[in-house]
Amino acid sequence: MTQVSNVLGAQNDIKKFAALAHEAGAVFVCDGAQSVPHMPVDVRALGVDFLAFSGHKMCAPMGIGVLYGRRELLERMPPFLFGGEMIEYVTREGATWAELPHKFEAGTVNASGAVGLAASIEYYERIGFENITAREEELGAAAFNALTGIPHLHLLGAKTAKAHHGIFTFTLDGAHPHDISEILSADKVCVRAGHHCAQVLMQHMKTPSTARVSLAFYNTEAEIARLAESLSTVRRRLGHAE
Repeated sequence: MTQVSNVLGAQNDIKKFAALAHEAGAVFVCDGAQSVPHMPVDVRALGVDFLAFSGHKMCAPMGIGVLYGRRELLERMPPFLFGGEMIEYVTREGATWAELPHKFEAGTVNASGAVGLAASIEYYERIGFENITAREEELGAAAFNALTGIPHLHLLGAKTAKAHHGIFTFTLDGAHPHDISEILSADKVCVRAGHHCAQVLMQHMKTPSTARVSLAFYNTEAEIARLAESLSTVRRRLGHAE
């Protein structure tokens, strides 16, 4: 389960759902890609068995991420990749796996990615999540007000800015999301268009694809104003009446 939806920005009660999963004898895996860069996350307090997040969503290089797992579960699990550094001893008949976490790190380590991720985490910690959260709430309120004021635009999800956690997914009457993204790109505004790796959710909402704005603490009010200005011209530029 995602802690924060990358489509709707909704925050799930991970602690509650992890407890329900454990009551049923299930293992609970949390997707923290959209939460870890934006809020404090305590895996022990949440009670999750596993939690993963991506480095590129918090200013780190592409191709690096983190998987937290409870030690007792990781010790019971067999390795899923084989290669250098993940073995302690090898014979013709078998092998002894290396200690955690090396058992799961076969082959050449992405050293540069790990160094970049560590630097990114230190950067976020220097800024402080209290400051990050406060700034992103300010920007989220500005974006919510700007987007909801655009005619023919339909914002998916909550009716309050704070509940979106910086994620604003929308459709625009008469405009395909890919056309929206191309027009905005021409105006130097970057958004994502498509099903956002959430096709089942899109099917539930009866929306094949959407456009999405994602905010972080380093964005500015001027960028939000440019987004709104560009969006307000999309329908006209596609040949629709205002």
